[in-house]
Amino acid sequence: MPDQDSSAESRWAKATSRAQGLADLGLEAAVRRYFLIYLPLTVTAALVVGFVLAFLWPEVADGFVRSGFFFGSLLSGLGLVIVGMVYGSKRLSALVRPSRIGVTVGLTAEEAKHIRRQVLAKEPIDPQHITVLRGTAVQMREGLAKQLLWSPGFLIYFAGQFLLRGTVTVFDIVMNVLLLGMFVLLFFVARQFHQTGVFLTSTAASEAGNAG
Repeated sequence: MPDQDSSAESRWAKATSRAQGLADLGLEAAVRRYFLIYLPLTVTAALVVGFVLAFLWPEVADGFVRSGFFFGSLLSGLGLVIVGMVYGSKRLSALVRPSRIGVTVGLTAEEAKHIRRQVLAKEPIDPQHITVLRGTAVQMREGLAKQLLWSPGFLIYFAGQFLLRGTVTVFDIVMNVLLLGMFVLLFFVARQFHQTGVFLTSTAASEAGNAG
């Protein structure tokens, strides 16, 4: 038992050290800016190019408008994935400081699970580990924010496929189910991003009290 207690104390001490000072310096504002500026600009530019391609494409069998939206949606999807990943790498990564390995690395799988569940308000908060909880929340929030940036690109890309093909074969049905699943996944990612923000706001006073 003493050895187990000592090992647990060592794990938590290392996790606390990694979590110390981790801070979200404006992820929510950066994500909002992406959806209000970069996403609409990317989609608009892609649609313009898509309609130009539809106009220049010889023998457009599905009609100019439908073909324009099809090409535009494919280009929008690809463009948003690229822009989202670049924006996430360059902009979002700079808003989490300092940059460190995962806070929960070294904790047992069960301990890490309970940490995440506390951050997502599925379990009562353990004040003893508030620094680890907040550090984990910041890192979770960064990962979720990056998913929010590139996920719409995949949705729009597959929606473009659906626009052209409709539902004809079993493959089309599978693709439609996948598209629906991606919408649901995006909803949960956005929800967890919001929950991590609520957690950081609600525990800010506790962290300050521990620091004092």
